[in-house]
Amino acid sequence: MLSTYQSLDKQFWRKLIDIGLPVSLQGLLFSLLGVVDIFMVSQLGEAATAAVGVGNRIFFFNMIVIVGTSGAVSVLASQYFGANDLSGVRRTLAQTWLVAIIITIPFVILYTLAPKSVISIIASEPEYVGLATDYLLVTGVSLLLTAVVVPMESALRAVGQAKMPTNVSIVAIIINAVLNALLIFGLFGFPELGVLGAAIGTTVSRLIQTLMLFYMVKKHYSYLLPQKLNWIEAKGSQHKQRFFKVATPMIIHDAAWAGGLLVYNVIVGQLGISELAIISLLAPIESVLISAFLGFSVAASIILGNEIGAKNYQRVSDTSWWYVITSCSLALLLALLCLAAEPLIKQLLINSPLSNPDMATKVCLVMAFGMVLRVFNMVGIGGVLKSGGDIKYSIFIDLFGQWAIGIPLAYFTGIVLGWPLHMVMMIILLEEVVKICLTSQRIQSKKWINNLIETPNPQPS
Repeated sequence: MLSTYQSLDKQFWRKLIDIGLPVSLQGLLFSLLGVVDIFMVSQLGEAATAAVGVGNRIFFFNMIVIVGTSGAVSVLASQYFGANDLSGVRRTLAQTWLVAIIITIPFVILYTLAPKSVISIIASEPEYVGLATDYLLVTGVSLLLTAVVVPMESALRAVGQAKMPTNVSIVAIIINAVLNALLIFGLFGFPELGVLGAAIGTTVSRLIQTLMLFYMVKKHYSYLLPQKLNWIEAKGSQHKQRFFKVATPMIIHDAAWAGGLLVYNVIVGQLGISELAIISLLAPIESVLISAFLGFSVAASIILGNEIGAKNYQRVSDTSWWYVITSCSLALLLALLCLAAEPLIKQLLINSPLSNPDMATKVCLVMAFGMVLRVFNMVGIGGVLKSGGDIKYSIFIDLFGQWAIGIPLAYFTGIVLGWPLHMVMMIILLEEVVKICLTSQRIQSKKWINNLIETPNPQPS
């Protein structure tokens, strides 16, 4: 225990702040934009709110698949950087770009040629389907930009450069908010396009973000950009095997997990458009709260990965729990603040276009306290366990909790028993409780600490 406290030195807290704070800020602002977007669109009615909410969830599914692919950069590149092997970082980034683009292209084609078929799976009301189809058709193309940007951001964070991609994202987020306001409501002579305007604003801002990010990387961090030799090495059997050993289970895991979120949306859609509108309105707010703790997960993954690459295994063991403990303590404090602000939350929802503000208030509080459980698993699984490449067990924890517990409970209570939305949301949290038990046991066992890059003849920098 003494060694654990001694490991919480200035270096520990400085790295946590330097990496975690920019990532949390970026996630927080991105989620805040989602809140602003959905509140703008909510002025157009429940159908528009549900349409944009579902469109964002479908986009989120694809983004999570790309993030899963980029997980190989977070894990491998952080360990390569800890071992002073920059060629390994560049090679991993090249491999990630190739895989992310190949995986994304079929979805872009699907959303371009048959967006209505995708949207109709969740709900069938004509007004909702028309609006959501327009939104998905326009934003679907921007997925290719995401497939390029996310791996680059992951590589920058893996080498400790988290501030620059955050600053670029802040500029893109501001542009997105301005464009959305102009195009949704037709301000200052711009066309009033409603939901379609939100889609155009989002897509244009992502294009600007991509151009800015690569301009800054080429100017200041060109050592990260893959060179011809790195692309050639990326095709080598040894390097491909190492990459896919980490990337494949991450892609499968994140795709299955994000698919589970879509199943939740399908179940909620069967409860009614009002319930779907509530989730569409409140989910971005929940994302804002959870995004405040995203930095703990990313920082844990990168810092612990650096330490594993440098073979500082005792320090890894000593500090791992503190990422989880610190983040959960702050999440609990935030949940209690939400409880204290219940009257204010209810008043805000009464003034919204939602037809059932009482239920929306209850759902909001369930989300707030459920956030504590979600943060534990986000940091414990996505930060600690994945830093050591404990991918297979992480997949088991996440998917067992979601598909064996959460989804069956949601279907049974929501569709079969007809429970109200807030009760369904509450019972789903049993998924998080089971995952906490499994995650805690795994962290304590130390079986997750694996050096994935150690070879007899490491590549030179």
